[in-house]
Amino acid sequence: MIIGSPNVNPGYQLVGNTRYLRIAEDYERTFRVLKSLPVDYFLGAHGSYFGMEAKVARMKDGAQSPFIDPEGYRAYVADRERAFRAALARQKADSR
Repeated sequence: MIIGSPNVNPGYQLVGNTRYLRIAEDYERTFRVLKSLPVDYFLGAHGSYFGMEAKVARMKDGAQSPFIDPEGYRAYVADRERAFRAALARQKADSR
């Protein structure tokens, strides 16, 4: 799996976004899909997503296939989903 950026970047309007009415629903769908995928190898759009430097170091030390990391993938997706849900809750509270 090479994961993109399931992030809520500064300025993303998740609540009351008239230009993208279903943005929050699409994020939720994204996380459902990401959690349903069978993943062995975990890579990402940025090395920090999957601990590239540490994994490359482990390869140099002779570790076998450090990029096989389904647990790391699941943890990354869970972290990004938590961040999304926190941003959504803040925006909902602010819109009241």
